[in-house]
Amino acid sequence: MQASVQSSAAPAYDRLGYPAVADADLAKARELWTPTSADAGVGGDLDRPAACLELARGRLDAAEPFAVASVRRWEGVSQVGRTQSAVVLATIHVRAGEPGGLQLAYSAVTAAARLSSVRARRRLEPLVAALEARSGADARQVARMARHVATTRL
Repeated sequence: MQASVQSSAAPAYDRLGYPAVADADLAKARELWTPTSADAGVGGDLDRPAACLELARGRLDAAEPFAVASVRRWEGVSQVGRTQSAVVLATIHVRAGEPGGLQLAYSAVTAAARLSSVRARRRLEPLVAALEARSGADARQVARMARHVATTRL
């Protein structure tokens, strides 16, 4: 529980201008967290919060390995967890202007469209913003699709 709270607090500390406290909270969370048999929810992933923190800082190269690890962690375990991590990974690649970024974004959006979780769909917003910042008709089309999925309630 403490590990989950500390990993959740890290982005807030970073936004408040305390990056060292944010880093310390994530490090402490990694020390404290141990997986249990009940670890089937998103609380068991400390790589996604780390990826999100580095993404918010604009440190895309630092964020990418965390996002990849998070996607792998949820493969075959939780579709919601995997999709949320895939959205973070796609956001990183789109913001970086990577050639495969649009394909990752499209895959993440279509995976999110299959989820009934409104909260998971809302997590598409940073990806929408990244897509809207890109030029080109393909980026605009995927951005419209992502916005539609993010705002649709099932």
